[in-house]
Amino acid sequence: MRIPAGARLSAAVASVLVVVVLGAFFYRGGGSSPGASEQRIAPAISLPDLRDPSARVELESLRGRPVVVNFWASWCVPCRKELPGFEAAHQRFGDRVAFLGVNHQDGRTPARDLLRQSGVTYPSGADAEGKVASDYGLRGMPSTVLVSSSGQIVASHTGELSRSRLEDMIENLLLPDG
Repeated sequence: MRIPAGARLSAAVASVLVVVVLGAFFYRGGGSSPGASEQRIAPAISLPDLRDPSARVELESLRGRPVVVNFWASWCVPCRKELPGFEAAHQRFGDRVAFLGVNHQDGRTPARDLLRQSGVTYPSGADAEGKVASDYGLRGMPSTVLVSSSGQIVASHTGELSRSRLEDMIENLLLPDG
């Protein structure tokens, strides 16, 4: 049986549209959380401190408690919008959860200015080349990764996070099996 050329073209266009829609969902912030079988050890983070380039921020130094790792940049509008909520969550959870910012492919001065404007007090490292985001396999900004106290990636999200959604994710991380 011969399929008319118009029908083949319509099927091809429909297939491309499905791929584009699904790709946009996952890239733009549909978010994702790895299942138990997908959990992996978080890649190392060791970066110059954004505020004090003679110091370093390191994920390993936070081992023993859960960590919220937020990838952000001053040029990223959703990043700018979510940072005050991250600081509020940082204040709420105190010593129970560590927060670590990774400033992605950004200039030091605009990044420090944004930290000051948004009131962020937790440490942030400068990753001008974007190597850490690449190590984590991230594909969009902002991105947030939750790391268990044992160093396993237990959840990730691409796109802007509201304070309430972030706090829900942290509460789940703090559950005995989280």
